[in-house]
Amino acid sequence: MHSALHDFKTPGDKSASAKSAPERVRAVLACQQAASLAEGPPSAELRIERINRVIVLLLKNQQRLCEALASDFTWRSHDQSLMADVLLPVQGLKYARDHVHRWMKPQRRKAELGSGWLGARAEIHFQPLGTIGIISPWNFPIAIALGPLAEALAAGNRTIILFSDQSPATAGVLIELLAQAFDDSEVAAFIGGAELGAAFSAMPLDHLVFTGSPRVGRLVMRAAAENLTPLTLELGGKSPTIIGRGADLENAARRIWGGKGVSSGQACIAPDYVFVHEDDLERLLSVMQLELQRLFPTLLNNPDYTAMATPGQYRRMQACLQDAREQCVRVIEVNPGNEDLSASRKIAPTLLVDPPDTTLAMQEEVFGPLLPIRGYRHINEALEYINARPRPLALYYFGDNRAEARHVLERTHSGGACLNEVMQHLFQTDLPFGGCGHSGFGRYRGGYGFKAFSLERSVFTPPKWDVMGVLRPPYGRLFRRVIGALLKP
Repeated sequence: MHSALHDFKTPGDKSASAKSAPERVRAVLACQQAASLAEGPPSAELRIERINRVIVLLLKNQQRLCEALASDFTWRSHDQSLMADVLLPVQGLKYARDHVHRWMKPQRRKAELGSGWLGARAEIHFQPLGTIGIISPWNFPIAIALGPLAEALAAGNRTIILFSDQSPATAGVLIELLAQAFDDSEVAAFIGGAELGAAFSAMPLDHLVFTGSPRVGRLVMRAAAENLTPLTLELGGKSPTIIGRGADLENAARRIWGGKGVSSGQACIAPDYVFVHEDDLERLLSVMQLELQRLFPTLLNNPDYTAMATPGQYRRMQACLQDAREQCVRVIEVNPGNEDLSASRKIAPTLLVDPPDTTLAMQEEVFGPLLPIRGYRHINEALEYINARPRPLALYYFGDNRAEARHVLERTHSGGACLNEVMQHLFQTDLPFGGCGHSGFGRYRGGYGFKAFSLERSVFTPPKWDVMGVLRPPYGRLFRRVIGALLKP
């Protein structure tokens, strides 16, 4: 077991330090594949024990992990890190652990031609695929890596995790802790950038989970296609919020910014833009400013307010703001203490009022503390706008009109949705998580990952009596009577 990519060595390989990063990963993959063949599917008890190791790892190192995250971001709220990057994966790990025995049981299906009455069995057996690859991004490096890991281990697989080099402190701690808890033949972790990510995607993994942008997702998909590697892609996107006419605007503002404030909007399911009836627009702007002042009375030294994770992310937010101002968008920056944030990587929460489609904030996922807000006259205008664009990872609706809420859900598509709330569907461990269309495909959590990371093998066991013999030649009167009966409408 080893603690970092640069000093990784395959057992017994003295020349490993001279190998390139992709070669080192390939060596671990070969080790895991050999171990899978030699040892066969692990028992339920071993799967549970492996999951427990990850839970203990997280619980014993909460503070250290939160400090590493804060270091990578220059500042990230420890409380939000505990909630999103410790509690969330622990919930998923516990759920998977508690369901391992039930998930592993073969599922009975109907045996046809009456053979079931005579003892035939038609079943689905769940077999580990082998090695699951997980590529984790920089914004929630712990939760997004260990969420799929929970169900990969529950399904009896081995796993290789690739952490982003944009979160080096967190990746370093996790690589060290995972190496202490697991042999490389069980779970191994590496840190790398685009070059290693491209090589990793092209390796003959048995399933690959990628979380990131649609642009990189396409590259991952092309690379994985060479080996026909099945994929789970979570690609984010512009997740809309619709506020119905006459809705409780104070409640909407509180919950929208309660979600948007997590990691300062650097979350794939954060509310990206808001549609509100034009009659409610000005009041919504007022209550949002009041709510932001309550949530974040100061920004610069406020431990609850997170900075931009990378210099590139900070520059991108500044470019969005500059672009909005150049296009004469009404920009409302909410900085209650009027603090100078220029020496930090913090960006003040900012409302962009009725920005045109030509602005950067409306053309790409915001992924920060800027919130475009647009008015509509009829709710169908909002739905038409959403449906004319790539399908989002999440969609949120606020209002007490049940018929309208149903109309919104029926006439749109998104990976997940919340009514009168944002982002909380992710914390429901019995619900699957994933995207649709442009925001990705595939699901994990709630047992969906167990199935995705398993071979659902159809197994038929005939009865002792050869009732299927009637279907073999030479064909005669009995065969034709049976076929005739089966072909009746």
